Amino acid sequence: MDYRKEIEEKGFLVLPDLISNHDCDHYKSILESNYEIYAPNYAKNSASGAHGLDNKSMEKTVYNLHNKDLSFYKLFEHPEVLKILDFMLLEGSYKDAEPYYLYNNCARCPLQGNPGQQLHSDSRLPGINYCIVANVLWALDDFTNDNGSTRIVPGSHKIKEFAEDGKIYDEEIRANIKKGSALIFDANLWHGGGANIDGSSRWALTLGYARWFIKPAFDYMQNTPIEIYEQLSPERKRLMGYDLAAPKDEFTRVRSRAPSPEVPENYVLPN
Repeated sequence: MDYRKEIEEKGFLVLPDLISNHDCDHYKSILESNYEIYAPNYAKNSASGAHGLDNKSMEKTVYNLHNKDLSFYKLFEHPEVLKILDFMLLEGSYKDAEPYYLYNNCARCPLQGNPGQQLHSDSRLPGINYCIVANVLWALDDFTNDNGSTRIVPGSHKIKEFAEDGKIYDEEIRANIKKGSALIFDANLWHGGGANIDGSSRWALTLGYARWFIKPAFDYMQNTPIEIYEQLSPERKRLMGYDLAAPKDEFTRVRSRAPSPEVPENYVLPN
């Protein structure tokens, strides 16, 4: 398969069978446990948008996987995935070499009765020339029409507008991928989780990678336990963007990027 052509023309591709069923079950077990522990402490949205994407009441969600279990890093930095992200997110930068990082990492499992998501894009800037944000969905269960497989409009990453609220497009397809596969796509692509009709498990890791100047979904410099940080290799620290935080003031640093990963504030997860 010509991966570059697939991304340029369709906006997405699938890499099947990257991890085993045993690995998938391992990650699902961690997610179920973490959901039970932390979900009661989640902040509540003060208001939900008309698109409904902020409403998490009909899904299990686990955020900030980087501070939950080190085994997730094997997926964050999977070499077959990074090969594709390299041409998606380096091209067009200065000397095609400016860094990208993992700006968002979470997992979700829609519950029975979840009506599905509004089609949306995650770059917040449709139709731009270069990919600035790329998403990787790791399927920890089989994705089917009945448990909420991802809806996609192929080629929509080129359209300079947002999908209409509530509209079902004739070109829409379903990403019915197998457990252990990864779906990689330009975040400009119109996509959305499908409705979970049969109530079966449909856990997926949702990893977002962005060019270095895009702000993270959460502040990693304030939410990483020091014992986690100290176990990370220099490569993993850079992948998480610990060298990309803005300087505190002009007396600390005047460059927008630090020469090496900086140590985050110590952080303790709630009990």
